[in-house]
Amino acid sequence: MHASNMISRLWWAVGLAGLGLGVWVGRQTSRSALAPVAVSAATETAPLQETTPDHVQLSPAKLAAAGIESTTLKPRLMRRSSVVPGRLQYDDQRHVELKSATDGILSKLLVKPGDRVEQGQVLALLSSPEVGTARSDVLHRRAELDLARRTLEFRSQVADSVDTLIRGIEGRQSMKKLEERFRERVLGEFRGTLLGAYSKYLLSQTLESKVTSAAETGAVSSRTVTERTSEREGAEENLKAVCEQSAFDTQREQEQAKANFEDSQRRYDLARHHLNTLLGYSDSDESNQADARDLSFVEMRAPFAGTIEESVYGVSERLKQGDRQFVLADTTRLWVSADLREADWKALGIHPETPLVVESPALPGEQFAAKVYYVGREVSPISNAVPLVGSLDNADGRLRPGMFVRVAIPLEEEIEVLAVPEQAVMEHERRQFVFREEDPGHFHRVEVKTGRNSEGWIEIRSGLKEGDRVVTGKAFILKSELLLEREE
Repeated sequence: MHASNMISRLWWAVGLAGLGLGVWVGRQTSRSALAPVAVSAATETAPLQETTPDHVQLSPAKLAAAGIESTTLKPRLMRRSSVVPGRLQYDDQRHVELKSATDGILSKLLVKPGDRVEQGQVLALLSSPEVGTARSDVLHRRAELDLARRTLEFRSQVADSVDTLIRGIEGRQSMKKLEERFRERVLGEFRGTLLGAYSKYLLSQTLESKVTSAAETGAVSSRTVTERTSEREGAEENLKAVCEQSAFDTQREQEQAKANFEDSQRRYDLARHHLNTLLGYSDSDESNQADARDLSFVEMRAPFAGTIEESVYGVSERLKQGDRQFVLADTTRLWVSADLREADWKALGIHPETPLVVESPALPGEQFAAKVYYVGREVSPISNAVPLVGSLDNADGRLRPGMFVRVAIPLEEEIEVLAVPEQAVMEHERRQFVFREEDPGHFHRVEVKTGRNSEGWIEIRSGLKEGDRVVTGKAFILKSELLLEREE
């Protein structure tokens, strides 16, 4: 029994020893297996401790093929600006609706939407009885005016001639001389009146003189002399009265003719104004002399050169006064509308003609120069913004009303800073840098701090100095070369 217990204990001891040996062997095996992994990890992380290269060198052939451009860094005028969304729209002063000035029927349509028209070009013809009546009235008033003008000219000539004749009579010029002098001049009914009275006066004067001479010799009685003297005095008084009355009558008739002429002129002008109001433009006298069939035609004309944006009615359709027929716009100049919100209210101090820069997503990479036309005074309760409107040249027609744009609005006065074109500044891992050209084909990566960004230029606040040669074109090629060197 004792021997059996000894044998059991011996087996337990052997088992425990075997178990301990297995654990020890397993640990040694595990350590030997993990050793290569540690070495491999150390081997993989070792390259990350290498320094990053900042230089790029290109061979002459590669440099020529790359087409890299560089420029010398120098100061330029810049200002801080804010970029806000905007929208292109028609210039209100060059965008009109052409409406019918009178009731009528559209007889001819001479243009269509999209047509380019010149100032004064006829766009359509309407037939309007009201215009025909107005033209007829103009013709009548013009005839009256012509008659009044001729009457005034005649009365003015008569008044001038009568005044001259009266002065001749008062100077007691001879009858023969007066007749010769006024044979070709206009005297009207006053020729017979004045010359007749003067002739009677001269005759009475001659008879008086003869009788007086005869009385001195006793050939005639004193009574005859008295009668002749009385006749001469009567003729003289009659001549004086005729001269006074003729002077008054000619002046009155001249003034009356002048008043009639001025009244006819006013009536004619009023008729013309009424006609032009109906037509919507100034009608010429030549058109008023047209055939009676054409008196009712109304021409719709372009008030300025532009493009027909819309045409509403067709031929033979009836238009009422005020109906819109065309929309005409001159898109060679557009307005750009933007909103100035609270963050941009520093720009409220800008004045008309201040330069703006406009960009459109539809034309990437292009900038368009504009100028401030006006800045609104009232803050909109809906958008909490102040409207800004700029004027933009669009002579090439690439921009269209309604296009979305971005507008760079200046927030300060211009100052002189070092700046490079936007394409010169690269970015990697949130760090901005440029490439400085040391020698032909040798470029150095230089980290920079930037500031203002305006009109395609970026302010350089640190990292470069005036006179440095900076890569401004194809800098991305150098960036690619730099990244490839890192990977190697």
